Order: sequence, then structure tokens, then C-alpha cells
Amino acid sequence: MNQTNHLSILRADCETAIQQITQRLERSGIRVVRSFDLRSACASFPDLACPHHGTVPCDCQLVVLLAYQGEDSPASIIVHSHNGQTEAALAHSPGHPPGRDLEATIRSALSPLSVDEWTHVP
Repeated sequence: MNQTNHLSILRADCETAIQQITQRLERSGIRVVRSFDLRSACASFPDLACPHHGTVPCDCQLVVLLAYQGEDSPASIIVHSHNGQTEAALAHSPGHPPGRDLEATIRSALSPLSVDEWTHVP
């Protein structure tokens, strides 16, 4: 079973959060690739009710970012947004955990710069 370790919560919409996450990771030497986008996957179902919040249309956004550093396997960062708040979490799958150095670099890059911008989740 996969597990996630929370990184941060950003008080912003998903696209703004993804831009900031990507910029911070790239400044730390990590290459970021957007590998999944829920809104794109559900584009043909515009009136779909949110299974978590009951809103129609669903205002959630879920994006998976793959973070690469060197020759190591990528780390998966799950970015989930709802109602103007976005949470980032690092996915850990039993067979493919992120390398310690990569995880440390990700955590350092996404550590809060200011209380107004980020709410850090240890």
C-alpha cells in the first residue's frame, strides 16, 4: 500500500501552488514533470459531482509531479487542491521509495519561506 508524507499546505489555487512548488524544486536542481492532472482526465465529465465534497462541478484538482535528481528513481509529489487551499505530499510506495538525498532536497526546497505563504506540515 502506498503512503503519503505531508510536505506543506499552500493557501493558493492548485496552478499557483504547482508553479511555486516547481520553481522551488528546480532552483534546488530537481527536474519536475507533471505526470497526471485530474481535471484533464475528467474533462469529458463537466457535471461530475465531487465524491469527497459533494460540489457540482467538482472543484478539486489533483496533480502528480515526478521529481528527478541525478540518476535516481523519481519521487512522486501529490498535489491536491480544494476551495483555494493546496496540499503537497510526498508519496512512498513500498517498492520504490524516494532516495534519502532526493527526499531531503524536496523537503528543504518546500520548507516555508513565510508564514503568510505556507503552512508547513512536519
